[in-house]
Amino acid sequence: MKTIILIASQPAWEQAQAKSEYTQSTITSTLAGVGFIHATFPDQTIEVLPRFKDRDDVILLLVDADKVTAPIKYEAALSGRPGTFPHIYGALNTDAVYRVVPLAKDKNGNFIEPEELRAARA
Repeated sequence: MKTIILIASQPAWEQAQAKSEYTQSTITSTLAGVGFIHATFPDQTIEVLPRFKDRDDVILLLVDADKVTAPIKYEAALSGRPGTFPHIYGALNTDAVYRVVPLAKDKNGNFIEPEELRAARA
């Protein structure tokens, strides 16, 4: 199984479950607005999380890439970040999500890397 990660908000995930598809590109943008859903590989996720430090509703969606029905392309980041990132070109079928991981913060407000993310890298 190849795991990719979506950084999501709890409310967006709850809405997605009701529709059986996830259509946010990022926490603050939609698939319709961007054209694809941003995802990360497990070893990239912790580096991206600080941009959402001001939010308390952030969760990680662990996705089995083999179960995603929309095309996944591995492309350079629009931000210029090094490496390639998984981009899902269409709605994410929610049955591809095999685990939802809530995130905790340390006393300085930084996200703490959950064990599930470390395990997904292995």
